[in-house]
Amino acid sequence: MTDGEPTYALAIREVLAEAGARPSASDGPGAKNSYAVRFADLMGSRIAADLARRLGGISATTKRTAGSVRGSKQLDVNFSTPQLGLALGISLKSVHTRDAKSKRYTHNMKRNEEELRIEASGYHKRQPYAVMIAVLFLPFDSCDDGRKDNPSSFGSWVRHLRPYAGRTAPENDIDRFEKIYIGLYEPDGSDIRFFDTEADPPRQRRPTTDGALRGADDRLRRLISYGEFLDAVYHQYLRRNLAEFTWADGEEDPLAPNEIHDTEDEDEA
Repeated sequence: MTDGEPTYALAIREVLAEAGARPSASDGPGAKNSYAVRFADLMGSRIAADLARRLGGISATTKRTAGSVRGSKQLDVNFSTPQLGLALGISLKSVHTRDAKSKRYTHNMKRNEEELRIEASGYHKRQPYAVMIAVLFLPFDSCDDGRKDNPSSFGSWVRHLRPYAGRTAPENDIDRFEKIYIGLYEPDGSDIRFFDTEADPPRQRRPTTDGALRGADDRLRRLISYGEFLDAVYHQYLRRNLAEFTWADGEEDPLAPNEIHDTEDEDEA
């Protein structure tokens, strides 16, 4: 299930239109932070609504408190069930303007990384089976500012966040996310694509949007559309909960939450 270009382009176009004027590099931290909060609220609402169509039987909310080791905390997107508690959490970060001095999008790297690791640790320690996804949004021109041996801002972010992605099992490090994506968007709202930080980024150019989705090593080889991103997150949840099911004719028919837990109850009996 993937969305065509009009649908995924519309997603970012509507979010940017509602978020209002994008701050400039010369604006103060207050204006930039306020914009980032508005953007996250709107983007989170859109992702929650679009994922809810795939995740039947699971409560989808935005800015909802979820239990963590440090008490109730808020996630940008929260999917929960009575059986699982927090089933899927999505944290959104963004850098929308270049730093006035460096002319790059790499400022606030350490702060965003630390915030993400604290979130992952807080939820995974109490709910180790929860699937945690992080997305850092950057303008597309963050791919274009590399010079000589210095990678682009986009490439630098992929390199910086890579160690905190790839949590494949509940017993893995709690400060890692199951997946971390870079969301690349055009400020005019004409395009949005996603890059898996476990894939290999180009050093100084934009990642390709064409060609095979995966290589022989099963890693992504290109940017994915908004619809493909939603599918990837959905299947990440299914794999964690052993819910993937496909008939011989290729039709996907995932197990519902009540089927998974009814089976477990029968085994225990």
